[in-house]
Amino acid sequence: MYSLRTLLFIIITNCIALNAYSQGSKIKITVDQSTVLTATLVDNSSVTALIELLKDGVLTIEMSDYGNMEKVGPIGTTLPRNDEQITTQPGDIILYQGSALVIYYAPNSWNFTRLGKIDNVFQNELKSILGTRDVSVKLELINEPTSIGKIQDRNDPYIVYQNPVNDILKISGEFEFIALMDANGREILRTKDDKIDISGFNSGVYLVQIHDKNKPVIIKKIIKE
Repeated sequence: MYSLRTLLFIIITNCIALNAYSQGSKIKITVDQSTVLTATLVDNSSVTALIELLKDGVLTIEMSDYGNMEKVGPIGTTLPRNDEQITTQPGDIILYQGSALVIYYAPNSWNFTRLGKIDNVFQNELKSILGTRDVSVKLELINEPTSIGKIQDRNDPYIVYQNPVNDILKISGEFEFIALMDANGREILRTKDDKIDISGFNSGVYLVQIHDKNKPVIIKKIIKE
C-alpha cells in the first residue's frame, strides 16, 4: 500500500501532467501495422524538435520490452533534453537520454524528458497491444485537430457520437465489428450494429474498438453519463 504522502505526490504529478497535455499537439501511433492510437504531446523544445522530425515523414522505431514496464527503441537521432524527476503512468511517452523513445505501460520513477501521453487507453488494454514481444511503432503527425470521440485522420473514417452519451451510441463508417471495453480493459459487448444501446451500463469511461478486415484497430474513448 502507498503512504498518504506518496499518494498525494502521485495525484499532484498527474494533475500537472494533465495540465501539460490539455493544449498539446496530436500524433498518430501505429503498433505493428495493426493498432492505431493517438497521443497528446506536451509543450517543450524536445517536442518541437520531434514535430520537425515528423514533418519529414513517418518515423519508424523498432522497440523492445524492458523491465516488464516499458517499450524502448532508438529514434535514430538526438533531440533536446528537458529532464525532470517523473513518476510515469501507463501511456506516458518519454525521451530517454535524448536518443530513445519509451512508451510506458507500468509506473517507473527516474529523470526523463516527457513528450506526451497516449489517449483513450487503459493500462490492461495498452499491455495487451504492446505485449512482451518486440514491436514496430510508427509515429506520424495528425493532419486535423482531434477531440474526444472524433479523430479526424485520413486513415480513420469513423465518427462515434453522441459523446458523452446517455443511451444510444452511433458509429459512422463501414466496419466488421465493434467491441466495447470497460475501464479495466474487459470486453463487455461485441456487435456488428452501428448503434449500441448502453443505457443499462454504469456511468463512466469506456473504450470503443472498431475492427475491420485488413485494417488497423481504431480505439476511441466515450463517456457514459
